[in-house]
Amino acid sequence: MVNIVMWKSEKKIESTILVFLLFLFSSLVVLMGCESRDTPDDTPISTVQIKLDWTGVTDKLPEYMKIIFYSKDTDRRIVESYLPLGGGEVEVPAGNYKMIVYNYNTESIQVRGEESYETIEAYTGHCSGLSITEDMVWSPDPFYVIALEDVVIKESDVAIEMELKPKEVVRSYSFDIKLVRVENLSSVVCNVSGLNGSYWLGKRTCGASEAPIYVDTHIKNSVLYGVFSAFVSLKELAESRVAGIPMMLTLKLVKIDNTVQEVKVDITELIEPPSTGEGPDDTGEPDVDIHIEVPLPDGEIEVDDVDPGTGGGGGIGGDVGDWDDETGVELPM
Repeated sequence: MVNIVMWKSEKKIESTILVFLLFLFSSLVVLMGCESRDTPDDTPISTVQIKLDWTGVTDKLPEYMKIIFYSKDTDRRIVESYLPLGGGEVEVPAGNYKMIVYNYNTESIQVRGEESYETIEAYTGHCSGLSITEDMVWSPDPFYVIALEDVVIKESDVAIEMELKPKEVVRSYSFDIKLVRVENLSSVVCNVSGLNGSYWLGKRTCGASEAPIYVDTHIKNSVLYGVFSAFVSLKELAESRVAGIPMMLTLKLVKIDNTVQEVKVDITELIEPPSTGEGPDDTGEPDVDIHIEVPLPDGEIEVDDVDPGTGGGGGIGGDVGDWDDETGVELPM
């Protein structure tokens, strides 16, 4: 047996401990950031009071936010710090900046290229499917970003107030498919190809996924439920469509005789391009949770019969409760 899903809860604990340590030494981080700046040592330091407005953004607030000020002249990091979800104070040398704010404590999203406003990028790590040679990447967690290209911090004896509103840059999709002869199933592995796999925070654009995106699934009452997500950008019109890359949903049905029945469905037309805010009724805010109807004959999948001589008898019952969708799923190699 091989476990295809890493223990995300352990990653969460490690990340939370790291954030507490970073809060403990936040003043040191700010000082180090100031020491590496390209401004003279006698540059005045101003207090910036950040207030984060989550109204209409999400009801499930993230735990922490990270904030980075980049010199507008050199694109180098000058100050970086961490904020509680409502905001907080940051000490910043007077100057002209580009600024990034994003939720730091996530389970699947990683961030690289933080040394520059132009290179900072969010992405997800890899996981494997039925075998270690079957490469997939995790669906991204909810991800909230603020990117500003023209921030002027003036010398001030009183706190400079900034009220900012994060934007969601991940869209989540769900589906359900009726299964016929579910008793012949041992497990299901599912992924989607052709979606965005990364997000450039400063550029506000997406990158193509390096591998198909893993779909979290469970079966209940002979119905397969699936959830996956991908990065979106308000500035683009679905790069995948422009490039002619189809978005394919692939289901690998592992039967009780250890044979695999594969089903592929083109869902390109169901994955709408993100909003651009250009239409008369367009708010520029993408819907982040979308239910899609997978185009299948009669809206169902018939699981093939198994060889009666295989013994079987250990399939997925039609009334079995949900698979564990927070830890791991055991799959035969």
